Amino acid sequence: MTIARLQSQHADPEFQTWSLLHARDNRLHGAELAQITKHHDPNPAGDALHQLQTWARRQAREKQMQASAIAHLRYCPPAS
Repeated sequence: MTIARLQSQHADPEFQTWSLLHARDNRLHGAELAQITKHHDPNPAGDALHQLQTWARRQAREKQMQASAIAHLRYCPPAS
């Protein structure tokens, strides 16, 4: 249901807007709780392993970007 459709039903527009936002917040909160409680990884080491792999990929990418920036500055000095 959209805000415009609810407001056309002659109800208080502020209340209608609040009720839509409140319902949305409740749905999001329910989804967050479901993700935490129903999709728990039974292997805590697996989660740590994925975190370490992600960190390593980010570090490698950061080093690559830094090396690329240094090479660019070395071969293409800034114009004065």
